[in-house]
Amino acid sequence: MLWNPFSQNRDGGASNIAYTPGGGYEKRSKLAMIIILVVGIIVGISILVLGIQFFLAKSEQAKITNSATTAASKHTPSAQVSNVKVADGYALAIVSDPNATSQANAGNTTIFKVNKDGSMVQIANASYFSPIDLLVLGIPLATQAKLTGNTVSQVQQTLADACNYNTSGDTPGYSGFDGSFNPGGWQIDSGALNDIEQTLTTAIASKNSGVNSDKKIICVNVSQNNSDTKTDLQTYISTFTLELQFITSDGTLTTHTFNFSVGPRNYRSYILDGQAIMKN
Repeated sequence: MLWNPFSQNRDGGASNIAYTPGGGYEKRSKLAMIIILVVGIIVGISILVLGIQFFLAKSEQAKITNSATTAASKHTPSAQVSNVKVADGYALAIVSDPNATSQANAGNTTIFKVNKDGSMVQIANASYFSPIDLLVLGIPLATQAKLTGNTVSQVQQTLADACNYNTSGDTPGYSGFDGSFNPGGWQIDSGALNDIEQTLTTAIASKNSGVNSDKKIICVNVSQNNSDTKTDLQTYISTFTLELQFITSDGTLTTHTFNFSVGPRNYRSYILDGQAIMKN
């Protein structure tokens, strides 16, 4: 007798059951197809949304780059602008001049002020800006972090390094005292500089004592503004004027006037904001 695959096995073996259209298998197949379709729709929508976001971001970046290029071209007619970053009303970019043979050909770091309408004004251009330079331009440490892609802590450490502040104590670091000052390009000799730093350290350490760490003055920077020198032809006492910038750990910058005088018989005088100060 021929074996019938659709008949019951009479020898006690497994039964063979015929496929019935519309059964559980077909229902599971339809459910799987629905799931695949839904997933496909979700993936498609996600790709579409990401594509739109990418397009808008690219369009916005192009707009920002065009604004920076327009502002830079007022200073460098053939300016080429790249790597523009915007944060809190400021922008940072690399501006190069293909017609230049100096550093400008490779590109300089350029700082812009961003107006409410999105237009920009170039406010500074140099091969490098330290956190001190950016604070002088009015850019807070938090904004500097956004523009440079660093954390605020990293920017604070760079600030401390720029001012040779190597401890967490009350003694500040110093920056810029080895420069040349107007009028005439006068400089501070090493002996006078040592006395100045000792005197300022005593005064500032007193201010820092008991102050929260983020409000401690960690940096004394010399501005190139408002410097002066005068000599009394009767007493032969020379008085030098410097504009100092005190910078706290949180990036607060204040401006102060410092006068120091030297004369015959080892005469020394130090005045900060109109008040006489003395070294220990």
